[in-house]
Amino acid sequence: MENNQQKNNIIDKVLTKIKKGDVKMKPKVYFVLKTILSIVGVLVVGAFAVFLISFIGFHLRASGVGYLPHFGFLGFGAYLRLLPWFLIIASVLLIVLLEILAKHFAFVYRRPIFYSLLAIIVFALVGGLIIDKTPFHSSLFFQARQGELPFAGPIYRDFGMPEFRDVHRGAVSQTTETGFIMETSRGDQLTVIVNPETRVKFKAQIESGDTVVVFGKEEGGRITAIGVSKIDDDLRLSPSMRSPLSPPDRLPRSFK
Repeated sequence: MENNQQKNNIIDKVLTKIKKGDVKMKPKVYFVLKTILSIVGVLVVGAFAVFLISFIGFHLRASGVGYLPHFGFLGFGAYLRLLPWFLIIASVLLIVLLEILAKHFAFVYRRPIFYSLLAIIVFALVGGLIIDKTPFHSSLFFQARQGELPFAGPIYRDFGMPEFRDVHRGAVSQTTETGFIMETSRGDQLTVIVNPETRVKFKAQIESGDTVVVFGKEEGGRITAIGVSKIDDDLRLSPSMRSPLSPPDRLPRSFK
């Protein structure tokens, strides 16, 4: 009885407000447009979140920062310091915005926020990982470097391939008695010195054309390497890696 009375009171209040003109009826097209805008908003923000997360993965590989934890405590400290925190924070904000937009749909707001937020995070991470495994970003990077990407070009030049003093990614152009010479994606030639204290992370010998990440301070075109990692991914960012190479040289066995 009490529940029925409460419902009747609510109905009476609503009817009274309608009669007074306090409640205005909205046309059906209003709700249709609102739904369409919500769907478009979710798709746009979701796509941008996936793009940004995949771009962070590209940034970490292209710059060599993602390989720094291979080099022990010093490498891990540099890794945390050089993470693209601005891009990471932007990705988090996009995920929060996506959760807010998704709450406009019944199948989302009827469920606890933990589950919807977890689903959005998984979607963004998996989508970003899939795109990062494709040539999508490396293709755009090359276009940006050639001046063929007017709008997104600065993003790839400034964030995709930043210049760090202690992290160097490139292709081995020649081996030497004390290490090797590498060519960076900018076309710079760096002489890398490998000594017994260098952390070397590879199983096979380093040869001309191999992609490497070198951790160490560069002075006058020379690096005494703290760590060297031979990597095998789909990014071919050094100019020489997009043209035929001379017969491979091998790194001296003392540096294996």
